Amino acid sequence: MADLYLAELIGETRAALFEGGRLVEMHIARDGDGLAAGARVQARLVKKLGTRGIAEADGQELLVQPWPAGATEGATVTVEVVRAAWRETGRDRLAKARPTQLAPWPAPGLESALAARGARRLPGWPADVAGQWDDAFEAAQLGLLRFDTGSLLFEATPAFTAVDVDGHGISLARPALAQLARAIRLWGLGGSIVIDVPAADKDERAAAADGFDKAMGKLSFERTAINGFGLMQVVRPRIGPSILERARIDRAGTQAVAILAAALGDRATGPLLLRAPAAAEKWLSARPHLIAELAARTHRAVELTPDSGAEAGDA
Repeated sequence: MADLYLAELIGETRAALFEGGRLVEMHIARDGDGLAAGARVQARLVKKLGTRGIAEADGQELLVQPWPAGATEGATVTVEVVRAAWRETGRDRLAKARPTQLAPWPAPGLESALAARGARRLPGWPADVAGQWDDAFEAAQLGLLRFDTGSLLFEATPAFTAVDVDGHGISLARPALAQLARAIRLWGLGGSIVIDVPAADKDERAAAADGFDKAMGKLSFERTAINGFGLMQVVRPRIGPSILERARIDRAGTQAVAILAAALGDRATGPLLLRAPAAAEKWLSARPHLIAELAARTHRAVELTPDSGAEAGDA
């Protein structure tokens, strides 16, 4: 049975899943995420686009596919969210939903979703949990995950997640693919993943791919064989942004949450001045309820100001 730890921050909830004392899954629910996968909501159909279309629910646009049979623009229907919205480099991807006859129902929270998989919640956020989380999140920010004989370099693109292998020796394929399987679970990578695998010959490629299949365990996926150029493609279900995308693309939200956490931990008694990079300041300004929560929890006046010289942000 996996152990589940939760950290409730201002603007963000973190869920860490541990097996045998090792962090194996990271999950984040962040303020402004919008509708989560699994939610069933009433949506107003806005525009039909062939066999699919755009709808609006809870102030959020959704891509509805397929378009409900017999429905016209302006009608209200119940839809189930199958993929949350997320930000990609250069664009935002809409949440995706499908029509349903079931009654509206909220999406399960992180704790409920993981408990349904058999995870056992343990109290607090111990130092070892925090340490492993911080290390894994920093690795996601760098797009770099190391293994004994090399490392994997990750880049999230709109088309796919690209993975390159760097290291020494001729037998990198097996440990690299084993580490890729770990990263897929750890960071919740989904969609299309393409890895450039150094492999000496056909037998080595086949053995490495077989090892990858075993390392993926019960995770749902499809993959190609490793071709003669060393490329392998993995395709997985995608229900929302991965930790890699949270760390490398949604930097404003990441910085803003870190600033709020630093301010909450400050033990002074005077007014709080939050200095944030422009993007993080804009993220916080759009969420005055988070500033109000910080003021209420610290019993201090809070002022937010942009600071072009702030890197990760200062409290």
